[in-house]
Amino acid sequence: MDLDYNLMMNLDYSLMMNLDYSLMMDLTDVELRLEELEAGYKKKYFRKDTKRAWGFKCHCDEKVVSNVADEYFVVSIAWKNPNAIGRRFCSKECADIYFNEHRNELLVERKRIIEERRKMMEVYKEAERKFIEIKNES
Repeated sequence: MDLDYNLMMNLDYSLMMNLDYSLMMDLTDVELRLEELEAGYKKKYFRKDTKRAWGFKCHCDEKVVSNVADEYFVVSIAWKNPNAIGRRFCSKECADIYFNEHRNELLVERKRIIEERRKMMEVYKEAERKFIEIKNES
């Protein structure tokens, strides 16, 4: 029985370490996405040396044209579409809505992963404690 328990503990340990590694990789991915999101949030200025005005329609339905406005905001999300220029917004307030929505999703995901790792470590510590008890009784 002692041998079977040792084998089971080794298998459980291996599975837990694989799961922990997977969770750490997921956490790293979320952290990188947060950094990319923050790096992709920029204030841009319209060029005034162009022959023709250009513009875009913000998600709030406001039309932004280069010969009227001086600036606009861009939020790029590279992991969704690496070739995309980013979404353009008429104001910081509009860009903040989009940015915060994606940022909050990532923060919730990060919190979930951290909580899963915490629970897994509690289970591991309890299993290790029981293993040491059984080993000491032998």
